[in-house]
Amino acid sequence: MFQRNIRVKFSGFEKVSETDEEICKRIVDSCWTGKYFSTCPKNGHYDFYCRDFGWCTASLINLGYKKEVDKTLDYALNIFEKNNGIFVSINPSGVPFNFPKIYSPDSVAYIFRSLRINGNKKLIKKYSKFLNSEVKRFKETCIDDSGMIKKKQFSGMRDYAIVKGACYDMIMACMLDDEIDRINHLMKKNVIDNSFKKFDLKKSLIDNFWDKKGFYDYKDSVYGHNNIYPYFLDVVKDKKMLKSSIKSIHEAQLDNPIPLKYESNNKHAKFIWHEIFVKGWEKHTSWTMLGMTYIDVLSKVDKKRAKTYIEQYKKLIEQYGFVEVYDGIKPYQSLFYASETRMLWASMYLDLKKRLK
Repeated sequence: MFQRNIRVKFSGFEKVSETDEEICKRIVDSCWTGKYFSTCPKNGHYDFYCRDFGWCTASLINLGYKKEVDKTLDYALNIFEKNNGIFVSINPSGVPFNFPKIYSPDSVAYIFRSLRINGNKKLIKKYSKFLNSEVKRFKETCIDDSGMIKKKQFSGMRDYAIVKGACYDMIMACMLDDEIDRINHLMKKNVIDNSFKKFDLKKSLIDNFWDKKGFYDYKDSVYGHNNIYPYFLDVVKDKKMLKSSIKSIHEAQLDNPIPLKYESNNKHAKFIWHEIFVKGWEKHTSWTMLGMTYIDVLSKVDKKRAKTYIEQYKKLIEQYGFVEVYDGIKPYQSLFYASETRMLWASMYLDLKKRLK
C-alpha cells in the first residue's frame, strides 16, 4: 500500500483510456487468480474478503462467472474449516485473519448469502457440519437472550469505526437468519440448524433502530450503510420504509457529490488507532461499494435518478478506473495512502448498468 502511495504521489493515478465497461471488465478479470476472486488484482491492496465477495456474488454470476464463484467459495471454506472459523479475509499465502482482531458477523453472514445465491448444493452439503458450527458461534458471540445484538464492538464494513451494538451488525444477524432458511429451502431439507428460531430478529431491528425516518446508531445522525443494506439484502421489504430511508439519505446529502457516504455528522465517531494512516476516510468520503448498493435500492423507487448516478460513475470510471473511495470527486489520498482503483466491486457497476438499461 505504501509503495503504491509513493508511486501515486510522484506519477499520479493510473491513466485509463478504455470505455467504462471495458475498464470494469478488465478489472474483474484481473481479480481472478485462477483459484479464487480477490478483491483487487495481484499486488493490489486487498486479497480475498468475505464481505466484498458477498457484495459481488450475484453480479459475478449474472456476468457469467458462475464456475469462478464455485471455486472461490470452495477455496475460502476449505481454509476456514481447517482454521475452525470464518474470518474477514485470507491473505495471499492462504492464512485467514480478522481486521481488526475481533469477530466479524458480516463475514459469516455473507458467506452464507453467497452460498445460497450460488446454489451449489454439493458445496453446501460438503461444508454443512462446519456451517452449523459457525451458526452456533455467531449466536453465542453476537446475540443476547432477548434477541438483540450484544453491546460489543465487532468487525464490519466500516471497520475503522468503534460502534458497540451497531445497527449494521443487527442487520447482519437478520440476514443470516434469512439465509439459513433460504438454504434449507434450496436443499429441500434442514441441513443447517437455525439457532435464531426462537427470536424475531427483524422486530428487534425495527423496534430498536428505526425512528420512522430511517435506521440509526445515534438519532441525530443519518447513516448511509444502515439505510441501504436492510433493503439490498431483502431483510426489510416495506417500500414506504425504503422511500423514507432514501429521503433521509438525500436530505443529509450523503449522495452528494456522488453516492455514498457513511454518515451525516461525525461527532459520535470514534475510530481504532490505525485511522491515523487514513485520516477521515470513513467519515465524509464517498465509497463506491456503498454507491453501487445505494443505486441498486434507489432503482426500486426512482429509476431515473438511479440512472443519473450511473452516468456520474461512468465519467469517473473513464477518468480513474474503479476507485475504492472518493474525497469529493477525486480519489481519496492521505499522507500514507492512495485509493485503490481496481476493485472487484466493478462487477456491481457492470451488472447494475445492464439491469438499468
